[in-house]
Amino acid sequence: MRRLAASIVLTFSLSFTSAGRAAGEEEPKVTLEATLDTAQEVPPPKGTSPDAGGSATFEYDETDKSIAYVVTVTNLTGPAILAHIHQAAPGTPGPVRITLDQNELAGGAPALPVPADLVEPLFDGGTYVNVHTAVNPDDGEIRGQIHLKPAACSCSSGSAGALRKCVKLAIKTLPKAQRKSDVIRALKRDVRKSSCGRTKGPKKAVACCVREAAGNIVTDKLCLPVPEKACAKRGGASLGAGTSCFPSNPCKPPA
Repeated sequence: MRRLAASIVLTFSLSFTSAGRAAGEEEPKVTLEATLDTAQEVPPPKGTSPDAGGSATFEYDETDKSIAYVVTVTNLTGPAILAHIHQAAPGTPGPVRITLDQNELAGGAPALPVPADLVEPLFDGGTYVNVHTAVNPDDGEIRGQIHLKPAACSCSSGSAGALRKCVKLAIKTLPKAQRKSDVIRALKRDVRKSSCGRTKGPKKAVACCVREAAGNIVTDKLCLPVPEKACAKRGGASLGAGTSCFPSNPCKPPA
């Protein structure tokens, strides 16, 4: 059986024009990654090379709800005939959530939206990318769980000052146009309001979980001690009446 020794690069670009962003405005994307191999594919593929595998880098646009990505594969049993993003935890098969256009592997595929209910699983390791071949047409030949690129900053030290300093320095590394984007303004606002380094919050506050992952500066969830209405206004997820951000961040995964 002839194998493809050379790398094949599959590039899918999904881009949209957002009504919520001014023309020419830039924002940092959320970077995700995946390492593909035969071992992760369920059920196991047949006739594969031990060296079959690949890697993927994704860029998700939080405003446009769109994703751009490049998948590089090597040593498959033949050309890729399908590629999908599925929703499932590691070690289990899951339904196809995004079907990619295999007729335009080098780019220019039709714009495909990312479903709103897929964003959370995408960020939390609950999705995977896989590639199919003629030898393994049904379940795929290689698979890789998608995960967020590690964040630059977190509240792991428990210090509000350290978190704010880290975020400030990380923002300075962004292109100037991106530093003023809405997603970065939201990140700075939420870091200031978060429970990190604090011991108490205002009365009638609930635990409000927010994630501002743009630029992979802070990718996990901050807890904001704010009233229900304020949580909804910020686009957060309230854990409900009687919940609190103290003594520790109850949001999963916590920043």
